[in-house]
Amino acid sequence: MVFAQGGNALGKIDFTENDEFISFELDRSGLRIVPTYLESELHCPVDEFVTAGANFIHEELRRVVAEYPSLARNQHARALALGVGLEIPEA
Repeated sequence: MVFAQGGNALGKIDFTENDEFISFELDRSGLRIVPTYLESELHCPVDEFVTAGANFIHEELRRVVAEYPSLARNQHARALALGVGLEIPEA
C-alpha cells in the first residue's frame, strides 16, 4: 500500500499458482487496478484503497494469530501488525 500513498508510482501482485498478476498505477483520478485475468480495469480513490487494505490486514492478521499464536513471535508479522494499529501479544 506504500506506493498508493505517494511512494512508487507502480505496484504489482503476482500469484504463485499461475502467471496472472494485478498491476496498480496512480493516475489523476486515483488508483488504476488492472488484473490480467479480466478484460477490464478498475478505478478507486487512493484513500479508499489504503483504508480497505489496512482493514483487511488488521482483521486477517488478528484471525491468523488467534489460530496460530506462535506467529505473534515473528518480527515481520509484528511489524505488519504495528503498521495497521494492531497489537498482538507475544505467545
